[in-house]
Amino acid sequence: MTNTAFQSFLLRWFQQKNNRTLLQQEQALLSHALSHVFGLYLLQLGRVCPDSVLKGNRARHHILMDQSLKPFHSQGLEGIEADIDYLPLKADTVDAMVLPHTLESVRDPYHLLRQIDQVLIPEGHLIVTGFNPWGCLTMRHRLGEHRSVFAQANMIRAHRLVDWLSLLGYDIEWLNYSPITCFKRPKSLAEWERSLDQGERQWGQSFGNLYCLHAKKRVSAPTPVGLNWRLTDWLGLKRPGTVTANSSGAGRYDLGDSPERRPARKEMS
Repeated sequence: MTNTAFQSFLLRWFQQKNNRTLLQQEQALLSHALSHVFGLYLLQLGRVCPDSVLKGNRARHHILMDQSLKPFHSQGLEGIEADIDYLPLKADTVDAMVLPHTLESVRDPYHLLRQIDQVLIPEGHLIVTGFNPWGCLTMRHRLGEHRSVFAQANMIRAHRLVDWLSLLGYDIEWLNYSPITCFKRPKSLAEWERSLDQGERQWGQSFGNLYCLHAKKRVSAPTPVGLNWRLTDWLGLKRPGTVTANSSGAGRYDLGDSPERRPARKEMS
């Protein structure tokens, strides 16, 4: 079940003057990750601002999927209004997916990751942004005025997300954090934050407020074991015929039906 209250809160919260810098830092991280992504369909799942975060990417189709598309005024962005807990998409149809704080807004993040794994094509890309639970500003907000709202969110550490994606068979292409910002920065505090930013890289722990992770779906080629199929003629066994697996599911969007992409065929021989 999606935590719509937290997602709606982020839509308003990132528009406040004090938090726009944080949104700009997140968009800079996303721009770097998206510059290495190509394909036909790029899908943004959930949102944290009225505008698209996919600007600058060279995929042919930019799609936004969310439970509510109001307000929705982004040019060059197609919209699908749907429950993101149960993605209405057929398997192996999306080239890349972007999740801006989406895992923090659902009750079962790992369940959503399993669905995304089915939807992505082989060698597909997954880009995730989130709050670093150990970030300075994140800690302030979790203990401050908005602590009741942040308490409802799934604050997932980046390294825990790396473990989840490794189990699902993904290679981590890139992981980075936003700069450390804790307070309104006089010169002395700015110098202290810079020194802390340099030291954290040596400790292996970051205190940046946001992280951005870029992962790629690994394609495995399993080697059959057991019966040597070259002996089937000698043993008088019948060779298996060709079987075509066709994804089915009523009410699902089949992006692969586009004339720009032929439907995938899986063969057993």
